[in-house]
Amino acid sequence: MRALKKFFPIFIGLLFLLSPVSAVEYRAENGKIYADGNEIHLYGVSWFGFELKDHVVFGLTQRNWKEILQDVKRLGFNAVRLPFCSESIKPGTKPNPNKINYELNPDLKNLTSLEIMERIISYANELGIYVLLDYHRIGCAYIEPLWYTDEYPEEQYIADWVFLAERFGRYPNVIGADIKNEPHDEASWGTGDETDFRLFAERVGKAILEKAPHWLIFVEGVQHAHVPEIDSKNPYPCFWGENLMGVREYPVRLPEGKVVYSPHVYGPSVYEMPYFRDSSFPDNLPEIWELHFGYLKDLNYTLVIGEWGGNYEGKDKVWQDKFSEWLVEKGIHDFFYWCLNPESGDTKGIFLDDWKTVNWEKMRVIYRVIKASNPEVEEPLYVILKANTTSRVLDKGEMVKLYWYTNGEVVDSNFADSSEGEIEIELNQSTTFYIAARKGGEVKNESIRFSVIEPNTPSREETETLTVSETTPKSGEHSSPSWLFLALLLLAAVAVLAKLRR
Repeated sequence: MRALKKFFPIFIGLLFLLSPVSAVEYRAENGKIYADGNEIHLYGVSWFGFELKDHVVFGLTQRNWKEILQDVKRLGFNAVRLPFCSESIKPGTKPNPNKINYELNPDLKNLTSLEIMERIISYANELGIYVLLDYHRIGCAYIEPLWYTDEYPEEQYIADWVFLAERFGRYPNVIGADIKNEPHDEASWGTGDETDFRLFAERVGKAILEKAPHWLIFVEGVQHAHVPEIDSKNPYPCFWGENLMGVREYPVRLPEGKVVYSPHVYGPSVYEMPYFRDSSFPDNLPEIWELHFGYLKDLNYTLVIGEWGGNYEGKDKVWQDKFSEWLVEKGIHDFFYWCLNPESGDTKGIFLDDWKTVNWEKMRVIYRVIKASNPEVEEPLYVILKANTTSRVLDKGEMVKLYWYTNGEVVDSNFADSSEGEIEIELNQSTTFYIAARKGGEVKNESIRFSVIEPNTPSREETETLTVSETTPKSGEHSSPSWLFLALLLLAAVAVLAKLRR
């Protein structure tokens, strides 16, 4: 027994090595983000659900949660923002069982919301995906203007963040804390009173960094500064969380290299601002973005767009095209797009309603921004079904057959496993239909051949030759532990215990 006690610390140490405990030091300096001294970029997307009363991310009734994360990585994102509310992070909170298909997700059965969140963080780490935690709502019903209410004091809000820093600080892919989603209305910047978001950012940031000193503190803007000398310079209304004009006079005072400013900005699909109706739209927009937050880039502050997006229809398409062009021209390379979920009423998502089909028009806009800082990244290639060489909308009842050929041989289908290399898709409604062409590794001279079969008309076939390659982030990947090495350590521990029993 004494020998067992002697070797017990060794055994515990080996188990400790098997857990994701090696923290990565994240810093924000000279307008850039660094992980252990290496510059990284955040190409992120928000995956929401934990901030609502169902207390779990969406999509789990239709997909396996790991497959969703795998798709996030395949699409070229390297970061996920997880919004949550206060109840979802309480240790005993259970998700709504009707929001999870347990046949598709058997490993989530009987888990709490917090445990599911931890599963997502852990698997994201295996995939090399960063995670940003976002305190999105207090009451899980709506976004409060401030970080406290009559029922939920600031002290409890800060305690929630301390709890999360202690629990998730050991995961090397958790990059930091988005301390409060979209302060608005009475939330102020530079007033010096209990509504001053800048002062709160300093208080909560200090508490978080005491437990997770390697994290970054993401600070959004407000809607109005409520400081006359600031507001008088702004003739343009702001979205919630967009207004960072006060930083010029009142920057957040936290340890050097720990603050990231993270504005939220949207187009007309979210709210029809008066400047969207201006005759000079969209050319009038860069001046507005520059005034509200863009100037921070010129002052060498680190800027990550915390939310942007929209339904990419009509004027919103014009807005997103202009915003993505401005980001590239401005040299702002880091962002979190809103959102992955198709259930977002005003923006829709990267996925369509089936949580499988991708909105490739949105992805083209996102790739424009990614390629500005990582020109070597290979976006998934795709083609749009064509008639007479022009894109068109398919009619209800049309059938689509998709074939993948290499050297004259059918090799795969992007949409389903098929031994014949053929799949038929019946469209239930009029929609623009995309074929995504993507395979692992480099595949040269791959031919995609597809047929459009219209009711009562002969089928037409078109062929395109494409070069398809795997999307691999070129910078900022953090490595997971070598599982072979760790397995050997575990075997060694078992051998030690076996020897002690003799």
